[in-house]
Amino acid sequence: MFWLVQLLVPLGVAVVLPITIVAIVFKSALASERNRKEIILAALEKNPNLDVEDLVKQMKKSEKLIKEKLLARLEHGCLCCLMGVAFVLLSFFLSVQKEILIIAGAALIAIGIAFLVSYFVGRRMLEKEMKAEEQNMNKE
Repeated sequence: MFWLVQLLVPLGVAVVLPITIVAIVFKSALASERNRKEIILAALEKNPNLDVEDLVKQMKKSEKLIKEKLLARLEHGCLCCLMGVAFVLLSFFLSVQKEILIIAGAALIAIGIAFLVSYFVGRRMLEKEMKAEEQNMNKE
């Protein structure tokens, strides 16, 4: 009987947890949209001559700049690489579960390298767009 519980609990967590996370994120997005609609309707009730398009533009979430997105990739890449190296080094000093630490460390290093490559390639490819975005920010 105990082996059945040991089998079903991880399986339940593996199935229920992702579904719960997706449901929470989806519900949060719906609530956010509902609040935006209520704000727009309340503003229209108070002032019927209000320009709705202008109001929506003002309420729109400010998107991150290209430079900020690239710097986030650089940061994630550095953190993943450092954590991977720490896991690999930790596996040499601990005698328990060496294989898991080495595998996790290697995976983190690979993910970090992918982020770093993405940063350097993106920086080179999006150089013109970053300059144009910077000029638009200076105009405003």
